[in-house]
Amino acid sequence: MRDDVAAIIQHDCTEHAQLPSLVAALPDEGALWELMSAYNWDDGFAVPLAVVSHPRCDRALALRLFWELDDTARTHYEDEETAVRELYASDAERDPDSFRTLLAYCTTLVDRLRQQSFPTGENRFDTGYFNLENPTLTERQRTIRAIRTKRAQKQFEDVFLRPVP
Repeated sequence: MRDDVAAIIQHDCTEHAQLPSLVAALPDEGALWELMSAYNWDDGFAVPLAVVSHPRCDRALALRLFWELDDTARTHYEDEETAVRELYASDAERDPDSFRTLLAYCTTLVDRLRQQSFPTGENRFDTGYFNLENPTLTERQRTIRAIRTKRAQKQFEDVFLRPVP
């Protein structure tokens, strides 16, 4: 693991306020990918918010966060007004600052994906949708993927479904 990523992962609880600036200092999308691959989501949403706010956070990592690493942003996408607030009601009451950070993470991730403002970088991520021309897929896999894509399009905009091959 890179030293700069390890410093964030192994942070001291007293240094929690410094985490966003440590994330901001990461040099590229590979470091951000490595960070989120090792991140303990029980540590809150300050680091994920810093990652999705980072100018080098690429579309592949953003999609991976949305589909694979945490379902909070998907919950927010489905019902931006109330779903996350209801899901985290006790957290919102007990620790309003942490809840605001969580909401900022969800909003930033969903809005930036929707606006297509994440750059294409070195990372790759297969959402499991589209990409029907992938030569590694069998005909059966293409058929299943096409059906899954059509179903998902009823619930999600294409920008959330298109992989970064």
